Amino acid sequence: MKKILLLTASLFAFICADEFVEDGTTSIGGYGELHYDMEANDGDGKLDFHRFIFYIKHQFDSQWSMMSEVEIEHNMVYSEGDGGYLAMEQAHLNYWNGTWGWKGGVLLVPAGITNEYHEPPTFMSVERPEYNKYIIPTTWFDNGFAFYGKNGDFNWNFTMTGDLDGDGIGKGIRSGRLKGVSTTTASWTKTLQGSWTGMEGVKLGGSMTMNDAPVSDDHVNGGEAIGVTLTEFNGTYSKNNMYARLEYGMIDYTNNWHDLDGSEDGVADYEVESSSGYYLDLGYNIADMVGCDGDLYVWMRNSSYNKDDNDDATDISLFGLTLKPLDNISFKLEMGTKNDDDVMRMGLGYMF
Repeated sequence: MKKILLLTASLFAFICADEFVEDGTTSIGGYGELHYDMEANDGDGKLDFHRFIFYIKHQFDSQWSMMSEVEIEHNMVYSEGDGGYLAMEQAHLNYWNGTWGWKGGVLLVPAGITNEYHEPPTFMSVERPEYNKYIIPTTWFDNGFAFYGKNGDFNWNFTMTGDLDGDGIGKGIRSGRLKGVSTTTASWTKTLQGSWTGMEGVKLGGSMTMNDAPVSDDHVNGGEAIGVTLTEFNGTYSKNNMYARLEYGMIDYTNNWHDLDGSEDGVADYEVESSSGYYLDLGYNIADMVGCDGDLYVWMRNSSYNKDDNDDATDISLFGLTLKPLDNISFKLEMGTKNDDDVMRMGLGYMF
């Protein structure tokens, strides 16, 4: 009898395992980008394989999945002084029933366009827009949870991730990202995002991210949490060979006091109250005009950002060509100015 029960149990286990394997599918993907900055190092140039990313996704069934993404930067996992970097940028369990969904794990904060969609063929320039480095600190990820869904042409997302590091917040919040390391939830970083796609070729969106970032007891602001509110609006138009993208963001701070003279006397004598910036891309696909296979965009960018409302802004003006022989492969050339400095870069990128 015991043998029959054992055989029956083994048979059911085999059937269940067989169905699980048959229903589930695992896929791999990734992206990478090579940059050549011809004006770097006093004109000697700099050739950098900036990012290599691979991801693994498993689809358990029609509703449940898991997605993970690992990034290596600058060729090296660790290279002192050269910025070598290894990180788990995403690793989350996902549920989606066609109307609403849930995520839990390592998540991208849904602020702006590029933080979620930062693969090289998805933007025109060689480097990501510099605005997305200092105002929305792409790539921004942390441990947390998200609820999201759609209602007709409207998409919504509410994400809760770990706190920012108040001691790292200064002019901008880039150094305040903990990236899932020693994540705290004293306030949670809360992001509410929405987008509308009710017109062909048009996507309009925006988000608000809030956190009272905890600080150490000996922080110059007296140990009070630094309030951060990041608000951004964006729009993209892509139709009839035309391309336009605008993104604007502002960070408001409270209690963002600093020791201006560096005397470390414990006296808070300077407050950073806000940071803001934008970029505007305009382009046209001339592939048909010149008999080119794929897409060939001529584009221009105007951008400006200010990490501190009391400082001078950084102004960027670029003109470029982006060739996409296939949707997921891009070759790029750009030139222009950043304040009084010349910019000339080339790049290639891919995603799959």
